[in-house]
Amino acid sequence: MSLFGKKNESVIGVDVGTSSIKLVELEKKSDNSVSLVTYGFVEHATRDVRGIGKEDAPTVAQTIKLICEKAGTRSFSATAALPTYVVFTSLISLPPMTKDELDSAIHWEAKKIIPLPLEDIILDYKILSQGKKQPAGLPFAKKEEPPNPDAEPPDYKILITGAAKETVQVYTDIFQKSGLSLTSLETEMFALARALVGEEPGEVMIVEVGAAVTDIIIVQDGVPFLGRSIETGGNALTRAIMNSLHINEKRAEQLKRDIGVTLPSGSAPTGGGGVPAILRETLEPIIHEIRYTLNLYKAHSVTPSPTATGIVEKIILTGGSALLPNLAATLSQSLDMRVILGDPWAHISYPADLKPVLQALGPKFSVAIGLAMRGA
Repeated sequence: MSLFGKKNESVIGVDVGTSSIKLVELEKKSDNSVSLVTYGFVEHATRDVRGIGKEDAPTVAQTIKLICEKAGTRSFSATAALPTYVVFTSLISLPPMTKDELDSAIHWEAKKIIPLPLEDIILDYKILSQGKKQPAGLPFAKKEEPPNPDAEPPDYKILITGAAKETVQVYTDIFQKSGLSLTSLETEMFALARALVGEEPGEVMIVEVGAAVTDIIIVQDGVPFLGRSIETGGNALTRAIMNSLHINEKRAEQLKRDIGVTLPSGSAPTGGGGVPAILRETLEPIIHEIRYTLNLYKAHSVTPSPTATGIVEKIILTGGSALLPNLAATLSQSLDMRVILGDPWAHISYPADLKPVLQALGPKFSVAIGLAMRGA
C-alpha cells in the first residue's frame, strides 16, 4: 500500500485519534466545487497515548461502523491517516538518475534514517522537485546568461516516508472489520496541508494541538517539509487546571473550554500575558518545540522552489484544543509571530444553517476533511 496513495473517487475521510474518531464525506460537483455530504464523530479513548494498538481494533472498527450508520454515509471507500508520530519522514537530495537507480538509492538512504529493519517497513517516497539539464543551443533572452551545457543539473529533492508494517496492518484490519474499503493510507501531515494550506505558495507552520499530542509541521509551497510531535496537548492543560484549582476532571475540562488559557483574576498566579503560571508552564514545552522546529528549518532547510526562504511566515493553529480562548494570542505573543486559526471548511460548500456548528468543529475535523478532499 502506498503511504502517499493515488487519487480515486472515494470521498470519505476517517481520522482515528486518541480521544475521538471523526468522519467526513465530500462530493465533487460538475463545476469542480466540493460540497459536504455528511459528517460525524464519536468521543473515545485508546489504551495507548501513542496511538491505536491491535487490542483497540475491534472497538475502533465498531465505532466507525456506528458513525457511518448515524451519519448516513453513501460511500464504502475510505481514506485514513497514520499519525505523524508513528511515521518516519526525511527530506533527502539525490542527483538525477534512472528510476531503478533512484529506487535503489532511496533504499540505502532510508537505511540511514529509519531505526527499524527495512523488511519491517512500508517505504514510500515523493519527488518534490526535479532538476532538468538544459540542452545546449536553446534560445534565451538577451539579458539572460546562456545555458551552460557542462553544468551539473540540480538534485532531486525527495521526501521519504516509512511506517511499520505492523502499524499499517492494524489500520487495514480496522477498516476490514468496519465494512469500509481502505483505498489509501497517507500521513496526517499531507491531510492537514491539503485542508489548511492547499497550494498556497510560501512557508507556513501548522500546529495541531490534539488531546494527547501536538503535531508541528512546516509546509513549503503546499508540501509538508518537516514534521515533529510532542506528547503534550489539551489533556495536559486539563490536568494542570485540576491540580491548580483542586477540582475534578469534568469541571476542569469545562473551565478550560469556557475561559481558555486565562483564568479569572485571583484564581491562580498569573504569568506573562495574563496566562496563569501553571498553564503557562504546561504550554511551555509546546512553545519550545515550535521554536526548535523553526530554528531547525531555518538552519537546515533545503529550498526546492524559488519562493522558499527558510523563514516561516505564519502559524496555522488547529486541533481539538485550537479553539481555547486566547491560545492563538498567547502563542503569537510568545513567538512574536502571526498565529491564525485554520479553517478547513474554507473551500467546501455546505448549508448556511450548519455554519455555526461546523465552524466550532472545524479544528477537530481538519485531518478528516483533508483526507476526504483527496478523493473529492
